[in-house]
Amino acid sequence: MHWIAGLLALQTLSVPAYSPPNALPAPVAENLSLVIATTVSETDPQPLCDRPNCTSLFLGRYDQAVTLAGPAVAPAFAARVEMGSPWVRPYRLALVVEHRPGGEPLVRAMTGFSTRTGRACFEARQVDVPGWTPEGEGISRSGGELCVTETP
Repeated sequence: MHWIAGLLALQTLSVPAYSPPNALPAPVAENLSLVIATTVSETDPQPLCDRPNCTSLFLGRYDQAVTLAGPAVAPAFAARVEMGSPWVRPYRLALVVEHRPGGEPLVRAMTGFSTRTGRACFEARQVDVPGWTPEGEGISRSGGELCVTETP
C-alpha cells in the first residue's frame, strides 16, 4: 500500500509544464536579437493560463550580455521569459530576444552551450521566423539549426 502512495507522489512531481499554444503573439523579425548572456534571476511570474502546471512569464534578469545580431541589448538587461520554474543557478545561454515597442523585451527562445562542442544550437522550430536570418561572427546554420559559438 505504501508503494502506491509513493508512486502517486512521484507522478505529481513529474508532471511536465504546460505551455499554452498561441498565448503570445507571433514575433516580429526586425525586432529580434540573437544574444549570449548569463542568467541572474527570474522573478514576478505571470501565469499564462489557469492550469496548475501552466508556464509563466517570469521577469528574467541577465548580465554579461553580448549581442551577436539584431538590435543591441545592454550588457545587463531584463526581459520576460516563459518558464515552468526559475533556474536553480546561473547559466550562460544563447537567447532570441524580441524588443516589443511599448512593452518589456521577451525571450522567444533559449538554449545552453554544449560542454563538448562549445556551441549553443536552437532547433529549427525555435527560430523559424519569416524574414529573420541572423548573420555574423560565431553564427552558423546546419540542418535547419541555428548555432552560436561564443568568441573570447
